Parts: sequence; C-alpha cells; structure tokens
Amino acid sequence: MLYELLGFINVALIVALTAPYWLRMINKVVFKNKNKEIVKLIKPLRKLHKPMGLTILVLAPLHGYLALGGLRPHTGSLVGIMATITIILGGSYFFTKKKAIFKWHKMAALITVILLAVHLLFPSALYTLFKIY
Repeated sequence: MLYELLGFINVALIVALTAPYWLRMINKVVFKNKNKEIVKLIKPLRKLHKPMGLTILVLAPLHGYLALGGLRPHTGSLVGIMATITIILGGSYFFTKKKAIFKWHKMAALITVILLAVHLLFPSALYTLFKIY
C-alpha cells in the first residue's frame, strides 16, 4: 500500500533529519571528535536538512490521509503537528539566527521523535486513552 511506503519514507526522513545532531554527539562522546568519516557524513545531511523538512510537511499528512481515509485525530496527527512546529522554529532560526530559537527547534525535534516512537509502537494510543477516533 502507498500509505505504508509513505510511512517508511517519513521515518527515514526523520532519521536523516536528526542524524546531524546524533552523529555529532556520537563523534563527540565515543570518538572525542576525531572521527573524520562522521564529519564527512554530516556535511551533506546538513545541506539536505531544509528540503527534507519541507518534504515531511507534504508526505506526513498524505500518509495519514491515505492510511485513515481522511484526516482524523491520531498519534500520527500529533507527530505531524509537532513536526510542523519544529519546521516553523527551524525556519525562524534560519531567518533570525537567534540561539534561543535554535534551542527550541532542537527541543521540538526531540518531542517529535518521541511522538513518532509512540505513533510507531502504540498507533491507537489516543483512542485507547481518550476514546478519540
């Protein structure tokens, strides 16, 4: 099904979008910033960061629409809303270069990843907890 393919693409995009951060942390903690291969890998990912973020804005709601037959409250909706907030904060940082906005962007990205994990592991959590469907 197309919605399944879009789901896998969305997950891959979020992994790639967050990779510069967690690869940098791995390089710092594990390799004491000495692994040049990781640095080489991060550079192209940073160039693709903005286009991949914008792609998520299109593919995530399309995935949800195709999977559910419409736009309805779902754990995926929460991921999409948080991803949109993350993208807005990233765009705001790009134009203003305010470090505080960048910190909020990273925090929103972390929340997006957590919500994605909830969505993947417990997709019907909103219905189970709140009977929302």
